[in-house]
Formats: sequence, C-alpha cells, structure tokens
Amino acid sequence: MEPPEPPTRELTLEEAVTLAIVLQRDGQLAEAQELYRRVLDQAPHHARALHYAGVLAHQQGRSHDAVALVERSLALSPGQADWCSNLGIILQSDGKLEAAIDAYRRAIAIDPGHANAHSNLGVLWRATGRPSEAEAAYRTAIRLNPDHIDAYTNLGILLNGLQRTEEAAACYCKVITLRPQHREANGRSSLGSGRGSVTS
Repeated sequence: MEPPEPPTRELTLEEAVTLAIVLQRDGQLAEAQELYRRVLDQAPHHARALHYAGVLAHQQGRSHDAVALVERSLALSPGQADWCSNLGIILQSDGKLEAAIDAYRRAIAIDPGHANAHSNLGVLWRATGRPSEAEAAYRTAIRLNPDHIDAYTNLGILLNGLQRTEEAAACYCKVITLRPQHREANGRSSLGSGRGSVTS
C-alpha cells in the first residue's frame, strides 16, 4: 500500500509574491510574470506585486508598462525609498532624465541614507551638465557606503573629465582595491529593501 500523498495547500498572496521575486531574480521571468498575474487577478491593489511586476516589465523591455505599474505601487505605498529609486532607474533607461531626477530625489527625501539613489542622481546631474551637483552626489554615496564601486567609478570619470587627473586616479585605484571583494559592482536596481545589488 502506497503512503498517502502529503496534504498540499494554496500559497498565500504574500508567499506567492515572494516566490515570484525569487524566480525573477533567478531569471525565470515568464514563471514570475504568471505568478504576479495570478496575484493581481485576486488582489489588483497589492502594492508589492504591482511594484515587482513593474520591475519585471522593465527587465522585459516594456518601459511604459513598467512605469505605470511602479507608479501604481507607489500611489498605494508612497513611503518606499527603494521603489522610488527603482522608478528612477526605469525612467532613466527610457531617457526621461528630469522625471528620473525627481524620482531619485523623492527616494532621498524618504531615506537620506539611500546610497544608490545618491549615486544614480549623480549620473543624471553629470548627464544634464551639472558637474558640481554630480560630484557632491557621488561623494555622498561614498560617505554612506565606502564600498560603493559605482560611485567611485563615476566620480573618477567625472574628475578625469574635469582634468583633475590625480583625484580621478585615486578613485580608480579604490575601484581596483574594492573589485576583488565584489563579484559584481553595486547594482543600480535594488528590488526590495536593499541598497546594493538586487535583493528581495
């Protein structure tokens, strides 16, 4: 006689979203998308599902859908600094620089210690011809996270462009020193509560 099948149960909505995030992080985007769809069919105002579905849409190159979903998530849960920063990333990749600046500034207003938002804001200050603001933003990111490779790299590029070559070289040396400690540079997208590479 075969043993009875163990009882199964439905995932809760929160468990389903968490599983979708894990699938998303592991590159199983179609499976994650299906889980988000199921959650949002049952709970159309589930802020967390909306947000990560938006990040997924960005990963799939659907920037219009990504912005709409992330903005809906922020309308429901406006105090999420990481979510504002992610909105900035999506807008930045879509060439909407001023809107991205606003999103990063909103993230910093919620959490002044958000190093990634400061670093990404620096990129946009430089891109829009504001090198002094860019330098200040990079240095703030480094003060908040002394191992922030992106901030050192971008500061080095900025300083080199300003003919401040010795300072630029010091930044590049710092990047070389930090690189063995990090298999990847600090990510610009932070899924969830982390301020570094992709987290849930």
